[in-house]
Amino acid sequence: MAFSLLSFHGALVGCTGLKLHPLCPAATPTRATRTVELDTQHNTLSPGGAFVTACPIETVTNRPLVALRAGNTYLSSRSSTQFDAAPVCATWEHFLLLTPEHTDLLRTMLQNTWHDGHTYVGAPTCTGHDLRLGPHKWPIEQLQAEFRGDTLTLWTDNAPHKVTLTTCPSRTLQNLLDIACELLEVGAFRRARNPWATADDVREQVFKLSLNPSTIAPCIVLAQLCCQLGQGELGSQFATYAQSFAQMADLLWLQSLIALRMRDHTRAADLLVQALQARYPKQDFSATLPQLLERLRQGEDALLLVPDMLYELDLPGFDERFDTLLVPMRLAAKNGPDIRQIYAMLFENAYQRLNTTKDLRLLETEAKLNGLSWWTEAAMGHTSWLAGLQTEADTHYAIARRLALQAGATPSPENAGIFSWLGAQECNQLASRAIPDRTGVSRWQWQFSTADAPAAFCLVFACDSRNFHLLPGLILSLLQACREDRSAGRIELCLGVANPDTAQLSFLQTVASWLAQYATSLRLNFGYGATTVQDAALEPALRYLILPDLVAKFRCPVLVGDCAGYFPANMATLLRTLRNTATYGFDLALFDHEGHQTSGTPWDLGTDLLYLGEVERLPAIAAFMSDYLNTVYTPKSTVHTAMDRCALAQMLRHFILPRWNTLAIRFLNEGPDILVMPSVKAGTPLISQDDVLHDLAINTPRRPNQPTA
Repeated sequence: MAFSLLSFHGALVGCTGLKLHPLCPAATPTRATRTVELDTQHNTLSPGGAFVTACPIETVTNRPLVALRAGNTYLSSRSSTQFDAAPVCATWEHFLLLTPEHTDLLRTMLQNTWHDGHTYVGAPTCTGHDLRLGPHKWPIEQLQAEFRGDTLTLWTDNAPHKVTLTTCPSRTLQNLLDIACELLEVGAFRRARNPWATADDVREQVFKLSLNPSTIAPCIVLAQLCCQLGQGELGSQFATYAQSFAQMADLLWLQSLIALRMRDHTRAADLLVQALQARYPKQDFSATLPQLLERLRQGEDALLLVPDMLYELDLPGFDERFDTLLVPMRLAAKNGPDIRQIYAMLFENAYQRLNTTKDLRLLETEAKLNGLSWWTEAAMGHTSWLAGLQTEADTHYAIARRLALQAGATPSPENAGIFSWLGAQECNQLASRAIPDRTGVSRWQWQFSTADAPAAFCLVFACDSRNFHLLPGLILSLLQACREDRSAGRIELCLGVANPDTAQLSFLQTVASWLAQYATSLRLNFGYGATTVQDAALEPALRYLILPDLVAKFRCPVLVGDCAGYFPANMATLLRTLRNTATYGFDLALFDHEGHQTSGTPWDLGTDLLYLGEVERLPAIAAFMSDYLNTVYTPKSTVHTAMDRCALAQMLRHFILPRWNTLAIRFLNEGPDILVMPSVKAGTPLISQDDVLHDLAINTPRRPNQPTA
């Protein structure tokens, strides 16, 4: 029998011409290079036998070792990269005889990387005439092997415990990669439009996996990408393969989502149960899960309800990266309103995270999958608005409003403005018709201060009786700021209070009387009365609804603010600077300084503070905002949560933007705060009415003592 010869460092003895050299067992022999073999029956070497002979070596281990000798010199493998001549026969001069079967086995082992069960152990090494792989070591010539598919089982008579290895990449993974490459070649991924994924993303992950087939992360990403790009079956197979090596609850959740997108609701339900058991083995879901699973198995997309279920139980959710499989997605016709509501919310969140190019892909895909919907129309309105197509945006918002009202939907706060948005044409008609008072604010009673001097500023705030507790802090900060510096001129503080009680009115009367008697630069004016209904959604609009009465009384610049704020000590300086340098002031965080909105929705304006400095235009502005609010407000409706922001946005568009370049606009979100909005934590004590009254008491001038008779 002919045997190959293995060096101490794991190389076969090769021969090119007359040169003997190390030859990697995994290398493919060429015509010029041959593997040296020893015919033990005739003790002949081929090639190289003309000048080298083989000498058996007896050792205590009884391993089949030989030395290659030429005269008194031995072939040495002291170096792993080349052979040398040595005068002695020691360890590096010993070569192990390998049968053709063991040579082939060694070649197979070295040509591949391996998994030992679920553990990646990489490629084996061959040193000291032993094969080493992970924690295992075998004498090579004693190995016995059994091949079955892409698995290899190894053992020896002296170590009968069998070790089963799987090639990496396995045939399963190689087949999945081959399918992915075929789909890339025919353009299958390119035909599917998705805002989250492209064919190039698939190429990148296939490339990473081809370089490192032992890594699981690219398999997980490919599972998601394939599903997003219309190849759900392939995505499911990638996820299953990843799960076979990484037993994770998140991967079961991923497979459940993929099954849902493939419309296999029963499999999605089964995988959901497995995912929940794996992630929360001790949690009792009996109160909510059975109903959810029943709806899911009956064809509803009830997986959308799982995140809320976990949130209600104060449990951490599954991997958020997989949420992109939920939007955009074809919705089942059986879905209840709660599922459609959650999907709409997910769509709104997805839209806000994308840039314009991906926005269009999202809108196109969503419309193709689910047709006309209020959430798609609202998003199309936002896209048109930011592109400067305001007429188209108005049309989309009108459709979105109609569809949302029909569905009884509750949009996120970012989209609540669709219920209160009037298009440009409707806004242009406000001044040409009589608008009835739907709020009741025009019938309020007002107590004005005595006009013994012209006002320099009018500060406007409003609230209802439930938030009256915010006013003392505002009033006290203003009192203290005016004592510090009176250089801003006379300030008229105007407060509107909806549905006040007797104690609240008494407090305002006390403060107003004290200011009229003792203050030199500050006066308090207040109006009060009932609203049509006690509607919390109306409160932010009250400050704009009382403007017509105030600009008719005071001809001066107006500052409209949130009564939760307070004034800093240098308020007078800030007000003087504002009056001297700005015509108007807005919180325009989403605008550039050329007046162009760069992101968000039309009603994405800050409402903590507004400055109106063109006194001659204030009556028209105040009438516009009041008419706008009375037009959109319906007392029986609870959907007008963004009335004030919509009115402010359209006032900006109607009165300010056409003259932007001729006006001095102050960005109130930049620079020092004229009105500071504190972040009040629960339990933090607020300034009370008693605190204000105490301040008035200690600052009341003492009367001089009367002389005695």
